[in-house]
Amino acid sequence: MKLERPEQRFDELYGIYEESFPDSERRTYEDQKKTVEREGCCIRAIEEDGKIVTFLEYWDLESCIFMEYLASTKAWRNKGHGRQLLEACLREAKEKGKPAFLEIEPPTEEDPMTIRRASFYRRLGFCLNHFPYQQPPLKSGDKWKDLMVMSYGTEIEEEKFRAYQKEIYKTVYGQEE
Repeated sequence: MKLERPEQRFDELYGIYEESFPDSERRTYEDQKKTVEREGCCIRAIEEDGKIVTFLEYWDLESCIFMEYLASTKAWRNKGHGRQLLEACLREAKEKGKPAFLEIEPPTEEDPMTIRRASFYRRLGFCLNHFPYQQPPLKSGDKWKDLMVMSYGTEIEEEKFRAYQKEIYKTVYGQEE
């Protein structure tokens, strides 16, 4: 289900966010709270017994859909909820005629989880693009982070992606290129 007022369940969402991502991959409590209240930020969630167990935070931007966070409580991981939320978001992107993107850590043998994550998204139809990309800092003191972009359905040329990147940087991260 798409949460119409995610700020009303923010503490519940933030608990899952903290459990799922290391400090270097998340905003502060205050900044994340402001983020979910911003125009274009959307959250789809799955509940069990009235509690959110999995959520997808994504951005419905003018030019594209940008999926920022997919998170589950530990007890509810690997139950197909992430796939379900991503598929709903991809249907929304298709209905709106927008391309869909997400960021991932580069898959490496040193970190098998990065390979698993990339494989999960590939099974859903995402393609790994092999051009340089950096995620802007999420909070004061963080550095730019080398990541990779995955695009839904087909690879995208670097030059074509840069227009989308400009909007993502500005709206999602508050960064001018």
